[in-house]
Amino acid sequence: MKDKNTSFNKNQNEMVQYKQQKRDPFAFSLIAQMVLDEALHSYYKEYYEKEIDNALGQKDKERFMKLTEEYKAFLG
Repeated sequence: MKDKNTSFNKNQNEMVQYKQQKRDPFAFSLIAQMVLDEALHSYYKEYYEKEIDNALGQKDKERFMKLTEEYKAFLG
């Protein structure tokens, strides 16, 4: 009977740990930040590419140079 009880307690402890990990606010915050960072990166990458193409199409050398410098800095 003691073995069953020990096994039950072990399973309960594992379940409690799993639930605590599942609800970890730091993990949720980290995941949310990663999703937001990826979305912003995609947005600005597309923005710079579009604006650089527009500057090329309009033959606006000054704007093209400014945007390409910003784009290079953005890409790091």
